[in-house]
Amino acid sequence: VCHWHLQLSDPLYRAFTGTFLVQRHESGRAAVTRDVVVTWVGDQGPSRWTMTTRIQFASKLLSAAYSAGLLAGNRDPRAVVFPRVPDDALEYLMYLLREITFEGTLLSNPYTGSLGLDGSALEDRLRALPGLQFSRQGDLLNYGWHHPTLRAWADANFPVGAAA
Repeated sequence: VCHWHLQLSDPLYRAFTGTFLVQRHESGRAAVTRDVVVTWVGDQGPSRWTMTTRIQFASKLLSAAYSAGLLAGNRDPRAVVFPRVPDDALEYLMYLLREITFEGTLLSNPYTGSLGLDGSALEDRLRALPGLQFSRQGDLLNYGWHHPTLRAWADANFPVGAAA
């Protein structure tokens, strides 16, 4: 969940985890090194960024991705992995994305994509979620939201005062 909130607030992290790491994984080069990330950061930022700045950004991106479980280790080369997302976390994300403006769709976006959830894999997961109903017929998508808002979903799933 913290990973998604960082993606929402930091466009560089969102591009790194939602596009760059996914492309690396899909291309068969499912590992990164600090030098590769430093180069990528340099390509993303303004030309005025010094090498020191690029290295600092790369280190922070790698640390955050490792903490989110997107990298299998913290030493080069670092394997890009997609951790298993619990159902309640995926439901949370769907209800969150439903209420905000973001780039993409509920089925194709950097938030689910960063965890390897897209296409039929995401659709299968959505069909199994208890807090919403999902169906597809050709290009017609149907979301049956069991709760009107993210807050209502959270109240129903994590009532205040309930034992953890």
